[in-house]
Amino acid sequence: MTRSVGRPADRTLCGPGVARPTPGLFRARAPARKPGTARWRRGYTWPPAGATPPPDPKETPVIRTTASLALAALFLLAAPAAFAKDDFPLELRVKNVEGEPVEGALVELAATSGAAFAVNGRTDRKGRFEAELPDFSRSYRLQVTMEGFSTVEQLLELAAQNLKPNRTVDVEVVLRVRTAVDAYNEGARALQKRDLTNGLARIEEAVRMKPDFLEAWRALAQLYIAAERPADALAATERSAALGGTDAILLRDRYDALVALGRVEEAEASLETLAAQDRAPETARLLFNSGAAAWNSRNAELARRRFDQALAIDPTLHQAHSGLAEIHIAESQAADNDEARKRMLAEAVADLDRTLAIVPRNFKAWERKIEVLRALGDTAAAEAEEKKLAALKAGG
Repeated sequence: MTRSVGRPADRTLCGPGVARPTPGLFRARAPARKPGTARWRRGYTWPPAGATPPPDPKETPVIRTTASLALAALFLLAAPAAFAKDDFPLELRVKNVEGEPVEGALVELAATSGAAFAVNGRTDRKGRFEAELPDFSRSYRLQVTMEGFSTVEQLLELAAQNLKPNRTVDVEVVLRVRTAVDAYNEGARALQKRDLTNGLARIEEAVRMKPDFLEAWRALAQLYIAAERPADALAATERSAALGGTDAILLRDRYDALVALGRVEEAEASLETLAAQDRAPETARLLFNSGAAAWNSRNAELARRRFDQALAIDPTLHQAHSGLAEIHIAESQAADNDEARKRMLAEAVADLDRTLAIVPRNFKAWERKIEVLRALGDTAAAEAEEKKLAALKAGG
């Protein structure tokens, strides 16, 4: 499996390798005053000097009613302000590592929960992008992409910042020049999401940017096998070997590629090298598969060798024990005399007993053992085994 290649963390608000935002990381500022709106100043009095004072209410009762109506009207006009919709503005500023604004960067922002919300656009010549959010109580997934730069993905956890409505949230993103490691890591993330097409494309991009990128070539070998491109997989293993790769995974990939290409002799030679160097269960399974293919091709000698090699690495590989049993049964049928025939059948029973010791509920192995016992003429033993099998099938 591919893994991300690490690099030192950037000390920027957003970007690869950056820690999650902490409270206080965002800055809020008061909204700008709209043109034409008044601001109260110290020393300002009402009514202005020289204005005519209001009439005495005792002398003008009618005016009191009018004033009362006017006051009611003022309340009616002012009432909507008490229920005015709050604003949740966000301003994003995108820069490069030199601190210069990046124009034309694609910004995508989407809520991670609650009612669906998504917005996107490009930064202006000052590297700015503005958006109106539905609230500050949720988290938003931010992605910033720009050709020639590494992609930035960041979770903006605004709820943790205790932000107030009607104040702009400032977010700063620093883009780094895209490198082969960035392409490789993007490919690894795509593969973790089971996106083989995009993952393969990104890792191919990584080796184009850095032709001696051993880790990427090793990953490509496995990806090409998964994509059923064995010729490319073989070329990737050869490139990896030229760069110093000699581990068992590389040898297994080479073997798989050669098998898929039908280059049997080269594949078997590669498997011999692998068996001598690696004792992992995966190698044992490859040896068993090679033995099964040889047995199906009526090459009993190679099949026996591969099954024995597999069991030398993993004695619990019950399929290999069963495979040896089939070889002994076939040899018993070709035996020249009864003694040799019975000896081969007895070997087959022993092989099947080893299988059943590992997987006691392997009913096919039980049935095969009963057949072999009857071929040996041991009816009593065969009947005893039949009773055991019946008890197992009954749940005993």
